[in-house]
Amino acid sequence: MTGMMHRAGVNHRDCYICHFLLHTDRPVTPEGLKLSVIDLHRAQTRPKITQRWRNKDLAALYFSALDIGLTRRDKLRFLKGYFQQPLRQILAEEGALLAWLEGKAEKLYARKQRYGDAL
Repeated sequence: MTGMMHRAGVNHRDCYICHFLLHTDRPVTPEGLKLSVIDLHRAQTRPKITQRWRNKDLAALYFSALDIGLTRRDKLRFLKGYFQQPLRQILAEEGALLAWLEGKAEKLYARKQRYGDAL
């Protein structure tokens, strides 16, 4: 969903996992999965989002998902869905971005540990 938003020229600016609403009004199944993005009041639209805003959204999303028990497989699935490329290509071409995201998420997490939710 984040990849679709970014490819459509929308960056969220508050792209945290809590801003993805999983609809549970009926049983959640792979076929009937319904997910919505909420809290879009700060979102920006443009013909193409800049790398800066893409990276900020991705870092915020990754940081906000650090404590939910993601596996390596979960992360790789996200990357494959987001970039819509084979994993080998993503890991080769986006290695610098992935390292930066890891570092940024760790910094945000450390800050949250010091100051709580008042980021």
